[in-house]
Amino acid sequence: MTTVELLQQLGLNKYEAEAYYTLLSRGPLTGYEVGKYSQVPLSRSYEILERLTEKGLALVQPGDPPRYIAQEPQQFLTHVRSTMEATLSALTASIAALVRTDTSGEFWVVRGQQHILERVQTMITQAGSSIALAAPAHYQVELAHTLIAAQERGCAINQYTSVEQSMHTADTMLVLRDEQEALIGAILPTAAPSQAVVSSNVALLTVLNGYFAHQRLIGIATPLPALSSTPAQHNDWLAWEERKQRRLWKATGNHRVA
Repeated sequence: MTTVELLQQLGLNKYEAEAYYTLLSRGPLTGYEVGKYSQVPLSRSYEILERLTEKGLALVQPGDPPRYIAQEPQQFLTHVRSTMEATLSALTASIAALVRTDTSGEFWVVRGQQHILERVQTMITQAGSSIALAAPAHYQVELAHTLIAAQERGCAINQYTSVEQSMHTADTMLVLRDEQEALIGAILPTAAPSQAVVSSNVALLTVLNGYFAHQRLIGIATPLPALSSTPAQHNDWLAWEERKQRRLWKATGNHRVA
């Protein structure tokens, strides 16, 4: 994503973002020069620059023609950050005050690989006592920092990687949080949408808890080694994961697991 696109994410429209970026990169400019060096139409350049001035993103030097300079980006970003934090705090309090309907026994679908992984990360972050996770190794690596942070809070982390995942058309993702919330998903390598089911249904929790208990019993699921989130120890975790996968291949041979 370009700087202009990122500025648009913060609430500026395309021309405002273009003009602000041009002032940042080229220094003081007239309206004509902003139109010349950016995608802002010449006929609208002074209008856009005046709008930036009103928003506190540009300073003007009166003259004929007037010149404009970008406000210090740190000041702009500090203002955006404080505004967003205030908005998020107010929104958090407002949402917390809502009366929520009990949907614990129902099943809900999450669509899209990124949304599934974000849901898994949220489950790990919310875990208070335990996380059981079954997923291909590359997803576990992606989740490593979140898993380590959960372990540092005192959560027991048990992982299981299916050694035969490559033989399936989809990567299987199984997560059990605190034995209270479950996720079962299939992440597809094709254009077809990946899907996962999330639920606190007692029957599903019982089945998934039994599945992970069986994996621990036969030595497939193993606890995350005690680590902190420093880079060197993170590399130790990756090396441990690789060694575990090699042991699983040797132990299972041609026998398919999960």
